[in-house]
Amino acid sequence: MVISINYPLSTAIGAYTSQARADTVSQSSLVTQQPPLTSITLDPLAALRRIETSTVTQLSSYGQVKSSLADLQDKARALKNLSQPPTLSDFKGVVQAFVQSFNSITQTVSNLTSKKGALNTDNRPNQALNDIRKAVGGSKGNTLSPLKELGISQQTDGTFAIDLKQLEKSFKDNPKDALSTVSDLANRVTRATDKLLSDKGTIGKKVNDLSARVSELEDAHSTVQGYLDTQQKPKPAPVIQPTGGYTARIAIDAYASVASFQ
Repeated sequence: MVISINYPLSTAIGAYTSQARADTVSQSSLVTQQPPLTSITLDPLAALRRIETSTVTQLSSYGQVKSSLADLQDKARALKNLSQPPTLSDFKGVVQAFVQSFNSITQTVSNLTSKKGALNTDNRPNQALNDIRKAVGGSKGNTLSPLKELGISQQTDGTFAIDLKQLEKSFKDNPKDALSTVSDLANRVTRATDKLLSDKGTIGKKVNDLSARVSELEDAHSTVQGYLDTQQKPKPAPVIQPTGGYTARIAIDAYASVASFQ
């Protein structure tokens, strides 16, 4: 149902987008600001669908970051839980898995925050990655030297590479020091990932907020659709008691403003 409307609906939808936080979708992509009394054509449900699609995309992207962090967390715990003493094969396997996981999250964040990435205007994924890099290398890089002696060196793109011959030699020459180095690394990274993935953490909180927002938008969509389905034609300022919370109330108010200006 496409309705020809005047400027007040732009104002109503604009009020919603401000409440739902500007980072869900670019305001300019949702509503082109018009001077008062300029006629535009807008489907009230289309505005909600557009916001919902954008929010779902953002949630999916953050889900990738969260998944990569959780994998790194698991690999760090595996480093901590190496048997005492581990075999050379076990030691190499766990260290390689950790480095691969670290490189994977580096690539994931790079893809999502690139020019064409879904999170290219959001700095939180890069902040999270920087926290992990600090945990690996120390705030001043002062823990990179022991890793390099072990055979793990940082590349120019921020990823890590393993010299397997050096790794084997270090383990055979002094297994106690080798285990101490990877155990310290595991402790630092575990603390960092735990914090980032917590309900108050940079990534954990964002994922929870986006999940709640998607649910709220779905409720709003259903409420407005149900209202529209009962109407033969727009009626001035209908009195409705929405059940979908603030989002649904704003959405229905937006439709009411459409009706009042026919």
